[in-house]
Amino acid sequence: MDGLKPDSLAFSSVLPACARMAAHKHGKEIHGYLLRNSTDLNLVVQNAVMDMYVKSGFIEYASRIFVRMKDKDLISWTVMILGYSLHGQGVCGVDLFCAMERKSTIQIDQVTYAAVLHACSTARMVEQGKFYFNCIKAPNVSNCALMVALLARAGLFEEARIFIAEQKIERHVEVLRALLDGCRNHQQLALGKQVIEQLCELEPLNAENYVLLSNWHANSARWDKVNKLRQTISDMGLKPKKAYSWVEFQNKVHAFATGDVSHPRSQKIYWELECLRKKMEDEKHQPNPDFSLHDVEEERECIQIGHSEMLAISFGLISTQPGATIRVIKNLRVCRSCHDCAKFISKIAGREIILKDINCFHHFKDGFCSCDDFW
Repeated sequence: MDGLKPDSLAFSSVLPACARMAAHKHGKEIHGYLLRNSTDLNLVVQNAVMDMYVKSGFIEYASRIFVRMKDKDLISWTVMILGYSLHGQGVCGVDLFCAMERKSTIQIDQVTYAAVLHACSTARMVEQGKFYFNCIKAPNVSNCALMVALLARAGLFEEARIFIAEQKIERHVEVLRALLDGCRNHQQLALGKQVIEQLCELEPLNAENYVLLSNWHANSARWDKVNKLRQTISDMGLKPKKAYSWVEFQNKVHAFATGDVSHPRSQKIYWELECLRKKMEDEKHQPNPDFSLHDVEEERECIQIGHSEMLAISFGLISTQPGATIRVIKNLRVCRSCHDCAKFISKIAGREIILKDINCFHHFKDGFCSCDDFW
């Protein structure tokens, strides 16, 4: 490769990989290389850099790049609208969409409408979301699922039910999962159970659905049902997805699994977790249970067994300087117990913890989360 100079295609290809692999420092180094070497920062590369920062948890960096861009295309606007929403700043995403409509003559497509619908859902701006949905000429299932997510997130379950029936999308997994998220956030256990059973019917070979149903029964202490479902998972030869979390430290990505003891610093990691558990007990902090978990083991108390994200956070606490931000990526949704624990830790440790799960970025600071406990 000596003598070869990477082009814009190479940069726009490698930057997303940095975001996916929790290697944000490498992404920042590539951006620095681009700036130092006066490489032609065309629109494709600028969009890729901005997208990398959004997906790496640096929404403020992405925003600065966006503001400084002389030219913007539809991708530029869409990346930032969705980026704001993913980081819990739905109102900013909607405001940016409005600014795009005022300042640009770009023809808006379904992808950009999907981004602003996502932002409306995050901000629970129901009427605004309905308006944008009606602007879409031929809404697809994904657009409809976002509308269901908006209604369910706002607690409008009857309206969501009517919408689903009118659109004839009752048997679409994407729609049911959007409805389930709302059930989870509003503790609609009966409806949640019904939705999970529908998912099991539509996807009989998806182990995650049986795990969800098992955890729902566990939340109701119906252990006979739990044991039966786990036996069903085993008999069908299904393998539920395992939870993993990653954190970058000193240019190396450290991976953790639930209950993992393979890390060289495991003893100190678990000792830190035990100290945190005792502090929670002293302050009578009790994490909430969660009926919509994804890992088979995740109905146990997370601070005791060491869920993957808790191990990653603990590693960050013992490895970085006091006050440093801890950045974690998880391949599944963070459970409510770990979410509560992370809020508590951010307060007592005086740290900002940025946790990316499959749904959004959680910015934990001073005992609060940017998602407003809806994710």
